[in-house]
Amino acid sequence: MSEQKAWYSPFTKSLINAHDIVFLTISLFAIGIVVFDSINDLRNNNTSEWTILVTIDIILLGYFITILADSHSKSKDRSVWWKWNFLQIFALFPLLGTAIPGLGWAGALRFLLLVPAIQAIFRLMNISEEGEISIQRRITHLLIVVSLLILAGAVLTLMFEVQYEEKCVADVACNEEQLVLSLEDSLWLAIETTTTVGYGEFAPKSLGARVIALMLLFVGIGLFGTLAATLTQLFFTNQMWRNSQRDDFLVRLNLLTELHDRGEINDSQFLSSKKRLIEKHEDDKQLLSQLEESQHHSSIKKSTDISERRKRVDEAKKFFDEIATNGDSEGKE
Repeated sequence: MSEQKAWYSPFTKSLINAHDIVFLTISLFAIGIVVFDSINDLRNNNTSEWTILVTIDIILLGYFITILADSHSKSKDRSVWWKWNFLQIFALFPLLGTAIPGLGWAGALRFLLLVPAIQAIFRLMNISEEGEISIQRRITHLLIVVSLLILAGAVLTLMFEVQYEEKCVADVACNEEQLVLSLEDSLWLAIETTTTVGYGEFAPKSLGARVIALMLLFVGIGLFGTLAATLTQLFFTNQMWRNSQRDDFLVRLNLLTELHDRGEINDSQFLSSKKRLIEKHEDDKQLLSQLEESQHHSSIKKSTDISERRKRVDEAKKFFDEIATNGDSEGKE
């Protein structure tokens, strides 16, 4: 039985690795749920929101369990599988379980999802050893990963900063104007941090927001450096491709001309083949005109050389004829 393809495959196959993008997005979302609950203590402060959050968390955990079960069933060496996935299993401790007395700390296990999330990023960046991907696809992956990390960092920073507002107001040394209290400002701070610009109008004040900013800083240095290098590689590869296409065009044109000169193809076949070759290489029309011009100059130069050579041969013949004539005259005398 052939493997059934996902409905989105025709739209994403040539552009992105949809599986790793979805996995990374849901991993960041699952971590954000635990952080949001730990900051706001919804179980004690808002029971209805707590119920909604637990329901969403169970759905997300079902997704991870399905992925792990499928991976485990396809694994040839189960010991190797447990070696690479046991941390992710611990990370699936449900949000509902944190309501059990004495297990509130277990929500921190959700951060272990960062391990498979980073592995997914490595695959998207073509750092893993699972095969090559095109440069265009790698750039698309880079832009998506950067956008996801900026959005996740902005949301987490906003959560921590909003909770820290009261402490900042009570602290004389804390500059309230630099607090991040809206999603717009949080996104701007995340972009500034990731790109390592840092204009200074906003600054993280809470410990959690500073940890997030530190992570964005290190990630930004690596990802934007990789993006710049990949763009450079793209330009270089395109130029190399154009050069190879041009070389191929010249080789085919020279071969066609040589066949025509040998008489293996007639004038009509030569012109039609040449026309088809030009249509395939529209960008090389200028090159063709330059080539024909250089061939024209070369033929003129060749004709001139032949004329001069014949002239020298005629002069040499005339010289030897005069010597022979003079020799015959002296002999008769």
